[in-house]
Amino acid sequence: MSGTVITDLRRRGAVDPGRLLAGPLRGVGLQRLDPGHRTEVAADGVEHALYVTAGSGLAEPPEGAVHPDGSDRSEHADAGLPLVEGTAVVLPLGSRTVLTAGTAGLEYFHALLAVPPSPEGGDPR
Repeated sequence: MSGTVITDLRRRGAVDPGRLLAGPLRGVGLQRLDPGHRTEVAADGVEHALYVTAGSGLAEPPEGAVHPDGSDRSEHADAGLPLVEGTAVVLPLGSRTVLTAGTAGLEYFHALLAVPPSPEGGDPR
């Protein structure tokens, strides 16, 4: 098992996996928002994957987002999309959201993924 590294994300918060792994993963970590606090997550040059591990909150739906029940964003714009333990959120390149923690706060695993440039040098989408 040489080269194996075990990291306690609850103590450390975030790590750079590029030291050990090849591929698009650029950062992983456990993030915490205190009750009522907000943070913007913008997929500018990277994509984001979030997984709620504890607490609850809301995510403002990105433009063009589809709610899990199949309805469009405008029907849920006031409330936001509920975040509870076990919820996953993926933000593709160019999208953004604002996360707001609920009364118990919000804890989530956050992964950043690099997006390779397109062969033409433009947007890879």
